[in-house]
Amino acid sequence: MRVIITGGAGFIGSALVRYLVLDKGYDVLTIDALTYAGCRASLKAVDGKQNHRLLNANICDRSAMDAAIAEFRPDRIMHLAAESHVDRSITGAADFIQTNVVGSFTLLEAARGYWNDLEGAAKAAFRFLHVSTDEVYGSLGDEGLFEETTPYDPSSPYSASKAASDHLAKAWKRTYGLPYGAAIWMRSFRQSG
Repeated sequence: MRVIITGGAGFIGSALVRYLVLDKGYDVLTIDALTYAGCRASLKAVDGKQNHRLLNANICDRSAMDAAIAEFRPDRIMHLAAESHVDRSITGAADFIQTNVVGSFTLLEAARGYWNDLEGAAKAAFRFLHVSTDEVYGSLGDEGLFEETTPYDPSSPYSASKAASDHLAKAWKRTYGLPYGAAIWMRSFRQSG
């Protein structure tokens, strides 16, 4: 299995990279802009492994995404790259719109172009996994749970930008047929009675 992971030098992404490289033995290309949230040290366990490469690139760079995807020829693209942290989005929303909305659009288009050129079993097997946040559903009080049917209710530039990227991924599935799956990162886990 050949997997591209965007945002793979971040906290969650690096755990996924380590799991896929070390435990599953997959070939992984980590794409990360190595900004404030990305850290090469979090990938130290996979340094020098033949089945891992790190590409320092921005997902908003269409030519870099096209080239990386064409060269690596993934079976899966797992999109975790994002600007995060609500407080940062309140003091400067532009980076969030650029990375989370424009970057997701750019990556979706690059993935669609690649997928359109695949044939047979490779085309049928390809998947784009978009990872989001539970903050797209708004805020919970001391009780309650979000579910997949919970209406979107973003309340910050961060959560609004992630909601926008979720809707783009769904639209690329419905409009173009791009095979995708979605996952929501839950910041807090609650168990019901």
